[in-house]
Amino acid sequence: MAKINLSVSAIANLKIPNNKNYLTATFSGFPGLQLYLRWESKHVQPEGLDSVERQSKTVYNWRYRYQKPNSTQRTAVSLGYYPEVSIDKAKAEHGRLMALVKAGTDPQIEVLQDKLRQKMLASMVDGFTKKSSVNHVFMEFKKDWELTGGTERALRNYELSYEKYILPHWNGRDMKSISPREWDEFVLNIANIQGKKGAAEAVHKAMRRIFSYAVEKDIVASNPLFGRKAVLPSIMGTPDETYLESHEVHKLLTELGDQPCEPMLKVLITLMLRVGVRSEEWTRVKLGWINFQKMRIEHPPESMKNRKKAWTHLPENVITLLIDYIGTLKDRYSELDKEMYLFHEYDPHTQLERDYFSRKVSELSGWLKFTPKIFRKTVSTHLQERGCPSEVLRAIRNQTLAKGTGKNYEFGDLFQLKKEWIDRWQLILEEVKHDPDALVGEKESQLNDALTSKVNDLFS
Repeated sequence: MAKINLSVSAIANLKIPNNKNYLTATFSGFPGLQLYLRWESKHVQPEGLDSVERQSKTVYNWRYRYQKPNSTQRTAVSLGYYPEVSIDKAKAEHGRLMALVKAGTDPQIEVLQDKLRQKMLASMVDGFTKKSSVNHVFMEFKKDWELTGGTERALRNYELSYEKYILPHWNGRDMKSISPREWDEFVLNIANIQGKKGAAEAVHKAMRRIFSYAVEKDIVASNPLFGRKAVLPSIMGTPDETYLESHEVHKLLTELGDQPCEPMLKVLITLMLRVGVRSEEWTRVKLGWINFQKMRIEHPPESMKNRKKAWTHLPENVITLLIDYIGTLKDRYSELDKEMYLFHEYDPHTQLERDYFSRKVSELSGWLKFTPKIFRKTVSTHLQERGCPSEVLRAIRNQTLAKGTGKNYEFGDLFQLKKEWIDRWQLILEEVKHDPDALVGEKESQLNDALTSKVNDLFS
């Protein structure tokens, strides 16, 4: 739609068309400023609503759309909701973010830091000294990380655990006041009540490391989490999610279509089995990242766990699947734009939570037990059996290359090797779709038919 004047009356006259679920308004004199309108619920039926009802059931989200500094990528950042965020406030924030872009700063990073600062201030408890608060210690820990010789990946893992679990609960606490018993209850809740043993292990490891740092800096006298033998066995995950064996891959390929789950989940499971990308990386994929002509997804560095750019090769059968799925999105929204997320619930411009697919996959445990992580292990294990180099396997998993000779791979050369092995994996999957034993490798033991028959006779 054409740009409009920014005023209360102009906003009041905005209406989502009856045949659409959203509308994006732009404004004269304010480049990049948008007001994104959507229905408060996907169940709203706009037909028959009068103007007052339509307005009451519409959500108005301010956004600033811009081109990232030193990049060709365009993205958007939310400025809040109208009328809570007034026109004057939106104008002021728009001006501030425009100035950041001109200065070479990405507004998304600035807004995230603002939110973290606000959370920190909101959760701080009077009387706790800044030096020994959990947040202050963690910020100092990050500053000194490079001196420890640790990898960027290890620090990122600590940051993920901190931001999702430790920050909301412990941010303003004085580390000296945290008792071992209190901590045990916290991680046991994550492991056994929330059912996330892997997350509980990672959180415990991160906080134990932060406490060790606090001891080194003479902030606390001792590490209360060291050697917590009573709690560790209770949160430790089991190693049973190794990889899908031949008959399990066959079962997945032949029976997934009949499972009682949403179509989006079936598409995601198929994609992870076919190309091996992490489920949380799929939640970040936008339509504009898919380069159909070059048959790949081009992931920007900030979307990856290791903060390095990556390309995911898309074989023809995967592109066919994506075309069909994206076609359903076009039927739903009438038109597509590059900023839409490939996978989403109600709002195509709102990213799913990182653990969305992990929670959804658990609903299928009665059919075939697996987790999103198991697909990457499955692809790696079976391709390794067939001679795929270890560095290529790491690249297929979009992991940082190991030190040494692996660093000598050129990005393009390595992607070509990824492409060759992913294409080979499609042929292997076609074989196992017809033969449940097609993935049984030469290194595995396999009882001959005569002895198998005798064993069956014994237990029949």
